[in-house]
Amino acid sequence: MSYEIVEDKKAIRFMDKIDDDEELSNRIKKQYKKLSENPYKYAEESFYSNKCHKCKKTRVGDYRIIYYVNESLNIVQIIDIDHRKKIYKKWDR
Repeated sequence: MSYEIVEDKKAIRFMDKIDDDEELSNRIKKQYKKLSENPYKYAEESFYSNKCHKCKKTRVGDYRIIYYVNESLNIVQIIDIDHRKKIYKKWDR
């Protein structure tokens, strides 16, 4: 079963911001492809946060992708992407 990747505004802004960094952009897109194939296999662990109780996270080097899996719609919703130091502060972890 394949999942559709849907980016939220924060993820879109981040991808626009790193548009010049082709290597990082390609690595994140490659991770998107893996998540679309099996979002549970690449989840490091559940991402416990006051803002998103059922979110998961995955790593791309020093960056973290925060996402939510909607099984009923077969969607992986990319909620946020940022450097690990910033992402945990933003998400009250």
